[in-house]
Amino acid sequence: MNATALAARNTARPASRSIDGDRGYPRVMLHNGERRRLIATHDLSGYRRPVIEGNRPLAWRMAWYLVNALIFESSLLGLLPSSLKARILRLFGARVGTGLVIKPRVTIKYPWFLDVGDHVWIGEMSWIDNHCAVEIGSHVCISQGARLFTGNHDWNDTCFSFFCQPVRVGAGSWIGAFSILPPGTDIPPGTVIGCGCTMIQSTK
Repeated sequence: MNATALAARNTARPASRSIDGDRGYPRVMLHNGERRRLIATHDLSGYRRPVIEGNRPLAWRMAWYLVNALIFESSLLGLLPSSLKARILRLFGARVGTGLVIKPRVTIKYPWFLDVGDHVWIGEMSWIDNHCAVEIGSHVCISQGARLFTGNHDWNDTCFSFFCQPVRVGAGSWIGAFSILPPGTDIPPGTVIGCGCTMIQSTK
């Protein structure tokens, strides 16, 4: 819902719009006289699906989606031994060290872009949305509900173009529950990211 619709819904008097500010972005005039600039104006009809460099063929991706849904995202089959799940990840191209512990209900976008060190823990409901490389060092704990994202959209582009940047988590780090690591995040070794944090830049 855009800002104009939100203002109209939440106030008795409808909002009026005027063109003002940098790059001709529209501003919304609220009933109390407050003016807020809309920083994004998108025409999603112009969006084009990106080509992911290094991605596998469609049939390979579909096979992984099925395995991911039946085993890794499952509450029941997700209880299969972590050693078996590590073998499956390797079969699909992931680089996985020894001693991986991976809980049920974990989502992994593309295992062929995943590099995991030794004795890594990946908690329940974690989401590794790796359209490009995600590197997790040895002895890292990814707590439950954590999100690691490599893909994003350019809000400056009216077509909302997609881009990817790798995510790296240094050895011995702890990513707290429900934390978010956006594209380009580089966590140094031995770092603790508190529960519910959203990283906005690399912690170097």
